[in-house]
Amino acid sequence: MATTPISEDEFRAIRDLIREKFGIYYDDSKQFLLQSRLQTRLIKRSVPDFASYVRFLQTDSEREAEYSELASVLSNNETYFFRERAQLDILAKDVVEDHYRHGGGVLKIWSAACSTGEEPFSLAMMLLEGRRVPPSAFSIAATDISPRALERCATAFYRELSFRATEPEVVQKYFKPFQEGFLISDDVKRLVTFSRLNLLDEKAVAGMGKLDAIFCRNVLIYFDKPTQKKVVQAFATALRPGGFLFLGHAESIIRLTDAYEPVVTPKAIYYRLKNAN
Repeated sequence: MATTPISEDEFRAIRDLIREKFGIYYDDSKQFLLQSRLQTRLIKRSVPDFASYVRFLQTDSEREAEYSELASVLSNNETYFFRERAQLDILAKDVVEDHYRHGGGVLKIWSAACSTGEEPFSLAMMLLEGRRVPPSAFSIAATDISPRALERCATAFYRELSFRATEPEVVQKYFKPFQEGFLISDDVKRLVTFSRLNLLDEKAVAGMGKLDAIFCRNVLIYFDKPTQKKVVQAFATALRPGGFLFLGHAESIIRLTDAYEPVVTPKAIYYRLKNAN
């Protein structure tokens, strides 16, 4: 397939539209990457060039449907079960202990960019394995911006690559073989509720609360600094005072906001929302 050329002005126009809609930022070094990812969309929409595609995204009556497709095309769904395990151990121990110190009730957790579902299902399995919170006493909400990723979540079907950090006994306990992969058990699947959410929608984010913990790992790295700040401040409205925020190991919010207190452990770093004065 021949590559449709893109000018610098066209690249920047599309980049700005994507940033405004999703928060994902492509700097000038990512021009070829964005150009490559959008080639199939030009064909699907029968537009001859990127200038026409810019106009389509700006004015066409079907532009919202196209943005929905873009959410899937632009998403990086690289993930696997029990990724960054040390943070999951903190959930099963420290978050649970803190929850009971504050009166118990339903433990509320949000996987804020759940991709194809491995993270929220891992959270559910960690809590089941810990046996300290009965299934009826915790809830896991999982959201993503990509419709295609959420379709994968609904099937709960996973291939071998998703299990590269999973012990065989866990696979045997919580999954059942199906075709060339595995289906997650109904006992785990029913513990997670999936829905679509854009992290730039501050009202929708605030509506998730009040939560004990938010997992938003390896997402902020795709945002520019103003968007990162906007998102983590929105998270603060969804967390209870003292609630936990887990980010990817390469992500930091120390210079973005003073709403959180960083907690450094030998194996992991996480953040806690400061109590109101």
